[in-house]
Amino acid sequence: PNPPFAPPADPGVPMILIGPGTGFAPLRGFLAERAAQAAAGEEVAKSLLFFGCRHPDHDWFCRDAVERWAAAGIVDPYLAFSAVASHPWKFVQDALWAEQDRVWAALQAGAHIFLCGDGKFMAPAVRDTLIRIQMQQVGDEHAQGSDWLNTMIEDGRFHQDVFGFGK
Repeated sequence: PNPPFAPPADPGVPMILIGPGTGFAPLRGFLAERAAQAAAGEEVAKSLLFFGCRHPDHDWFCRDAVERWAAAGIVDPYLAFSAVASHPWKFVQDALWAEQDRVWAALQAGAHIFLCGDGKFMAPAVRDTLIRIQMQQVGDEHAQGSDWLNTMIEDGRFHQDVFGFGK
């Protein structure tokens, strides 16, 4: 367990959740908690979910829950399917880049980023994509984008729980 990997105590703080495959497990808990808070009458900020798997018909576990939370206004899901040639996004970082205006708007509104899953390939690709989003949105160079992400980490707004090789 990674104790700092927990949703903000204030349900009014938006979240950007990035967790392909088994990386979705803790994020599912975050969304279930937000759904329960909303059901109890609390004001809950909408979250953005970037989830990926090989195929939606075989690998998208918890599909019913995600669709239910989306219908309730808890989350906007952005899905990547690596084994579906006709799908626009193969990997979560592709979806992040394509939806960068929504991602940036959420960040400007104080969103926290939660990244969970593969630490060897996915997590570095997502971090690089976030840096590129900042560069694109602000007009900065890579060094400033890296500094921005480091500031997000230092400010406690970027959280990751990754496994495998890498960090």
